[in-house]
Amino acid sequence: MREAALVIAILWLVTLFSQLDRQIPALLAQPIKAAFAISDTQFSFLQGYAFALTYTILGVPLGRLVDRTHRRNLILAGLLFWSLMTMLAGLATSYEQLLLARMGVGIGEAVLAPAAYSIIADYVPPDRRGRALAVYYVSLAIGSGASLFLGGLILSLIPPEGLVIGGASFQPWQLAFLAAGAPGLPLALLLLAVKEPVRREQAGLSHASIRDFLRYVGVHRATFARLLTYPALLAVIGYGVLAWAPALFQRSFQMPPARSGLILGALVALAGLAGTVLSGFLSDRWRARKVPAARFRVTLAAWLIIIPAAALWPLMPSLVLAFALLALAVAGFALGQAAAPASIQEVLPNAMRGQAIALYLLLGGLLGIGFGPTSVALMTDYVFGNEAMLPYALVAVSVPASLIGLYLCWSGQAPYARTLAKFQLSADNPTTAPIGRP
Repeated sequence: MREAALVIAILWLVTLFSQLDRQIPALLAQPIKAAFAISDTQFSFLQGYAFALTYTILGVPLGRLVDRTHRRNLILAGLLFWSLMTMLAGLATSYEQLLLARMGVGIGEAVLAPAAYSIIADYVPPDRRGRALAVYYVSLAIGSGASLFLGGLILSLIPPEGLVIGGASFQPWQLAFLAAGAPGLPLALLLLAVKEPVRREQAGLSHASIRDFLRYVGVHRATFARLLTYPALLAVIGYGVLAWAPALFQRSFQMPPARSGLILGALVALAGLAGTVLSGFLSDRWRARKVPAARFRVTLAAWLIIIPAAALWPLMPSLVLAFALLALAVAGFALGQAAAPASIQEVLPNAMRGQAIALYLLLGGLLGIGFGPTSVALMTDYVFGNEAMLPYALVAVSVPASLIGLYLCWSGQAPYARTLAKFQLSADNPTTAPIGRP
């Protein structure tokens, strides 16, 4: 288990720093807009869809490649590529070059999660995998906050006037990209300590085709239409908030990103960790007490926290109140998102879980990472027509999405319970309900 713990720790670090490369533009909104004379909408595309399109779409074929080749080497190649592209973003001289660099970051990171989950599963015995994967998931739960903290720390160490390196002058936003990509090489050397594990549990496993998966989802469409959609709505709100929170604190409270990044980083990391831990506790506790649809029911608690917090935090007249309610909202995001993988896997045969998680990540990525930041920018640019209205734009996106999410999760409790009961019956008596058939 010592070797497994070392592997998880290394993958944890790699994932944590991948979040820095992903989130660093959020702290650089104003200088990037000024450097390239772009609007909020153009910046949001840079922050969102430029990354999300390549990250989510290529995630499916790269995920299939994970099942067939050397996974450690795939992560190694991805790490070096996304680190290089992050540094190239700091050398961009046009908006188009910056877009291409961000798309490159998405390509590199697309392989990380599928390969990391697969490696951990083969390093850890089945009876300990839940805890091992939960430890790794924490790097995702607190990653956004930690990345903002690290980004703020980087900005605080960079002179406001920039630096001259090798005769070339670099602005602070450029240096921030260069610094964010620099850890790639030492992390790559650290990854060499991870040995490719023997693939476990391949012999005798049943195979489910895409047709089998789609048939199963179709039979239980009332469940999966809600179960696979609500995380995407959570992602729209969450990524929208995280992408624009530094800009809001700068515009409304004149707080520079170097300072807000440090505070937001600590706040998001701690609140995300708290929400993730609470989600697992409630899920296991309610399931042990045989509460109907126990794992999916956790989402109702999440939305009841998110709705008031997301509606109020951008409008608060003081920094303390704004940060406090934002922390509550982030805890709610983590509470709901952490419930998704457990809820999905509990109502799916083992041979279909990978496909379902890939679809879940695809929807969450395209809608959340891509549309989340863009939806807020569209509100400021084309509905309110004033970037000073950013607080109201955040509310206008968060509240309707939250209400729809609450409805989906509330109306999905009974269908989920029925699907779970049928799945448990088929698991106990596999000949009575073939996989993928009613």
